[in-house]
Amino acid sequence: MTESKQTTLLALSTWILVAFVIGLITGWIRYWIGYYVLLQGIVVGCSISWGVHKIATKQQPILSKAQFKISILLFFSFMMAQAVGFGLAQPRFNSLGWLSRIWEGQTVESVFGIFSTGGVAHHAFAEGLSGGFWLFLSLFDLAFMFFFLLITLPPKTTKSTS
Repeated sequence: MTESKQTTLLALSTWILVAFVIGLITGWIRYWIGYYVLLQGIVVGCSISWGVHKIATKQQPILSKAQFKISILLFFSFMMAQAVGFGLAQPRFNSLGWLSRIWEGQTVESVFGIFSTGGVAHHAFAEGLSGGFWLFLSLFDLAFMFFFLLITLPPKTTKSTS
């Protein structure tokens, strides 16, 4: 293996580790505290990108060549780690069980921002969310996370003709 490929694999492994650690922390926080729709996605997307920027000082050309592919890889690394974080937050590791219990309505997840608005929204969602609306808001939040991850990674560089 050439030195360039080793450097690329090391950099990529480090970036995946950044996404994984942020995912673990986010999963634990989301299980115990709940989440704030959109804010979590924006903060996580920007945090992963910031962590990659801090580590990737010499690998910017590698990062800019495959920005979209790396964003997808970091996104799925985060998702897997968040599921592990859900499991680690529980007394007995069962991350997918917790997600399925929310989907089936056996438990709820606190969603800040909806029930903190007051009035009718507060009364409707004060007990937390489950089922289809919970899934919709989770996917909506993940879409924002991916968007912010994608736009905050370095753009493709173009050679200057001077």
